[in-house]
Amino acid sequence: MKPAQFVPRLIAYIIDGVISCIPLVGLIYIFTKDALPFLKGQSIGRKVMKLKCVMEDGSSMEGQWGPCIIRQIVLCIPFFALVELYMVLVKNKETGIRFGDQWAKTKVVSVE
Repeated sequence: MKPAQFVPRLIAYIIDGVISCIPLVGLIYIFTKDALPFLKGQSIGRKVMKLKCVMEDGSSMEGQWGPCIIRQIVLCIPFFALVELYMVLVKNKETGIRFGDQWAKTKVVSVE
């Protein structure tokens, strides 16, 4: 067997590097999706469903990194996502407010 040449090895390294960054990019998106300026304060899913996460006073979350991270970090606590689901579906059925929204002083509203 002959040794691999530099260019194919470099291309393989770049491909592996790009693939290994995908989970990191996804994680960053999950925590900052509502604050990303190019999405106008909406995540991709919320944009499709005509929803928007806003501050309690109705102002946009665009560029509001702190509240955006606070409302998502709650979901990283083991089993807390189930508590959040209960809050939205049962306890706060009319308002749809979950702990993450309470702590970050945000709410999700319909956009027409």
